[in-house]
Amino acid sequence: MKNLMMALMLCLPALPGMAQDSPSAGNVRELRLGTLVSGVVADVRVRTGQQVRAGDVLVILDQREFRARLERAKALSARASALLAEARREEERALELYDRGLLSDHELQKAQIDRLEAEAHKAESMAEETRAGLDLERSTIRAPFDGRILEVNTWKGQPVQNALTIQTMILLGVQGNMGPSTAGGQR
Repeated sequence: MKNLMMALMLCLPALPGMAQDSPSAGNVRELRLGTLVSGVVADVRVRTGQQVRAGDVLVILDQREFRARLERAKALSARASALLAEARREEERALELYDRGLLSDHELQKAQIDRLEAEAHKAESMAEETRAGLDLERSTIRAPFDGRILEVNTWKGQPVQNALTIQTMILLGVQGNMGPSTAGGQR
């Protein structure tokens, strides 16, 4: 499986006092980047020798399925909101009828349970919408630091399978400590 792994290798641009042709000079650390999602490479936006800035898009997976999942999750969330509003109205109506002595304890409890179920369904749909949005975000690999592409070993149409392990798609040489970046890391 390792032979099929993709890697884009990056190295920070030469810093003062660092040999330009030796990325291993000084305190260079490696940072391996990949996607947390599986898919098919739709676009490789870098080439060997290219200088990149933090936040630049390096690789994009085909986003059609990710966008479709997000749209479906949004639709289900809107439906869950409408059902929750209806369940709340029904509970209010049941309380009103119960206070007048026109509704049994059992019927009131049923209306309350229906509202709780609608709230749970709404929470689930919101979580699914968040997951779908994150997957869409994670289908794009961005440079977390400024650097230079040393080698491109991926191509449009290449499948990426991250079910068991995350495939390395980018190798980044980092000078010094790897603290938080202004680009926000992988997106």
